[in-house]
Amino acid sequence: MFLQSTIVISFLAAHVLAWTVPANLQTFYNNVKNGGCKSYAGGKSNLNDGQGHSGFGFCTDTANVVYLSGKNSLGDMDIDCDGASNCGGLSGDWQAGTSFDDILTSKGYGIQTLDASIHQFSVLGTCNLNLQGTISPLALVAVVCNNQLLYSVWGDTNGCDDNNFTGEASISLAQLCFPNEGLNGNKGHEAHDVLYLAFTGSDAVVGPSNANWKARSPSDFQNSLKSFGDSILTKKFGSTVPPSDPGTGTCSWVGHCAGASCSTHNDCDGDLECKSGICGGSGGTTPPQTCSWVGHCAGASCKSNDDCSDDLECKGGVCSASSGGGTSPPATCSWVGHCAGASCRSHDDCSDDLECRNGICT
Repeated sequence: MFLQSTIVISFLAAHVLAWTVPANLQTFYNNVKNGGCKSYAGGKSNLNDGQGHSGFGFCTDTANVVYLSGKNSLGDMDIDCDGASNCGGLSGDWQAGTSFDDILTSKGYGIQTLDASIHQFSVLGTCNLNLQGTISPLALVAVVCNNQLLYSVWGDTNGCDDNNFTGEASISLAQLCFPNEGLNGNKGHEAHDVLYLAFTGSDAVVGPSNANWKARSPSDFQNSLKSFGDSILTKKFGSTVPPSDPGTGTCSWVGHCAGASCSTHNDCDGDLECKSGICGGSGGTTPPQTCSWVGHCAGASCKSNDDCSDDLECKGGVCSASSGGGTSPPATCSWVGHCAGASCRSHDDCSDDLECRNGICT
């Protein structure tokens, strides 16, 4: 909902990462902004942007995605504070829940509702346009804003009190997109330059293990979406996103940067080498993974020993060295898949007090 509070909300944590927009996604963005949609969900192309402008709709003319489009324009970004915290209790137009709370509570997400101050979510659909037959609840939504890429989930819908408004996002997403605009409950981003790209299919749903739903900061939640977001973007749209963390260096071949899986040196960008199935720097900077089943090495999440490579065992939900080996990563870790031994690109990819060293959480 577009809120009436006049108090500026500021809660962004340090070390926020924004992701580089891959070339083909940037081309798509430019084409949508400069062209017109050919097919709208429900045949509705005259929805409102909340600022008195009509002519918007959710476009279905591209395989695997649904996106908000206007007449030679994209969406704006109004502010939603619904959910757990009411953006710090400042909103006078607030609902205590979000649209898919029944899924969150029944499917093991570990939370009762979304928190707009923590979770990046997009608001899709309106009172008179139900998108659930086209997009699955909690589906991944890639958001191109301010020349950067961020990931979000489809977490809420617009009710009938908002006159079929479109172009709305949680306040945490809005402030990550436009950190210098002083966005708050009474001030949204009015320019029509935001691409909301929602992915279709059940495989695009951000599940309980695909993000850190108990994150304590917007940056923590955004970082936790990165891996799943990249995989869906690659699968559905043919793009992978290079890391923009300056600590990882530059990479000219998207999807083949440090940390990417590989079979030979030819699969890795520039001077990177393929060692143990992972692209890394030469001269001893490649992540020291000796594991024949990439993705199931020490630190990977698991349910049984069969989920772990070689002689590794599943301990506390994490693939670890067998008993007596003395090299097991800690079995207690609050962010499964990001424990000791997991691959990483920055400290933010590692759980608790672990740090990213040479591509490995330690």
